[in-house]
Amino acid sequence: MKIVYISSSTLPSRAANSIHVMKMCQAFAHNGHSVILLAPDKKHGLEPGVNNIFDFYGVVRNFELKKVFSLGFKGWSYFYGKRAAGVALRYEPDLVFCRNLAGCYYAALAGQEVVFEAHSPVVGSGKIQEWFFGKLIRRKELRRLVVITDALKTHFEKRYPELIGRIQVAPDGADPMPERIKPIVLPNSGKGFQVGYVGHLYNGRGVDLIAEVARHCQWAEFHFVGGTQADVDKWKHELKALSNCYFHGFVSPVEADRYRIAFDVLLAPYQNKVSVSGGDGDTSKWMSPLKIFEYMSAKKPIIATDMPAIREVLENGRNAILCNGEDFPSWCRALEQLSSDPELASRLANEAYDGFLSRFTWRARAKNILKN
Repeated sequence: MKIVYISSSTLPSRAANSIHVMKMCQAFAHNGHSVILLAPDKKHGLEPGVNNIFDFYGVVRNFELKKVFSLGFKGWSYFYGKRAAGVALRYEPDLVFCRNLAGCYYAALAGQEVVFEAHSPVVGSGKIQEWFFGKLIRRKELRRLVVITDALKTHFEKRYPELIGRIQVAPDGADPMPERIKPIVLPNSGKGFQVGYVGHLYNGRGVDLIAEVARHCQWAEFHFVGGTQADVDKWKHELKALSNCYFHGFVSPVEADRYRIAFDVLLAPYQNKVSVSGGDGDTSKWMSPLKIFEYMSAKKPIIATDMPAIREVLENGRNAILCNGEDFPSWCRALEQLSSDPELASRLANEAYDGFLSRFTWRARAKNILKN
């Protein structure tokens, strides 16, 4: 099958959505499809110093990446979407897979079979977005709507009853760790319990909770991997009195793997309001965090926030320890439990890893989406 994927992602960038589209295109291609990824030819927001986009994301060059002209003014996504749909149709694809709503609508309008993937509700995203979506879901060319959680599926079915039976839930995913990957050498490696957090440092990601845990668990070493330089500087200043906290800054997705496998435990302390890239919005009800699946692939025990979106993947005591996101003492107790009980830590890590391999690889996700 020939698939053209219309994305709104800035490539290369630090945004999770950019990792998602690159990994999914690789997965579609791994499953035997011919894939062309379309992305806006943005001049701003690009990650500097990246010579090879495929290497940056750790994907093989088994699909084609084409940048489509776009402008940087408000509402650019609609004009880009129309242009991208035109480019997609010139390839005469069997399917156009979209993370850009306007592109999906214009491709369907031209009679092309499409799949649209949504990671949040359309309601509240603006009248133009809602108009495009209302038109799209009434077209026979829309094969299905793909969402990342059961909660988001329920939302769409309640708001748009005509979508009942046409929505597929496909949680996010990760790739298995590369063969012969070597862990990064950490400061004080081998001299203490190494606790890792890999991700952004903006609101809702629980960095303040980890900081409180670090103050009360000075027997452990706490590592923060990721974040903008401004956020790193802010937290370095706030935690300068703690000698057991280390900030490693942003690293490429490939390098992040080496950090994950170096830690003894991985933390995902999401809060009740979780911001997306840029620090805006709230995705806590609908999210299917890449972080969770990347943690599972590292075969390390996970401590995460006990919230509905997380419970769709992790189960307390089976493949993770889930704690109240507002109760830092419970996180301290969880760390002490894993540190003192290596057998428990190993069992949780292995269970999460086995579940990841069977259900949550990008390749399995891509295959599942196209099986019907």
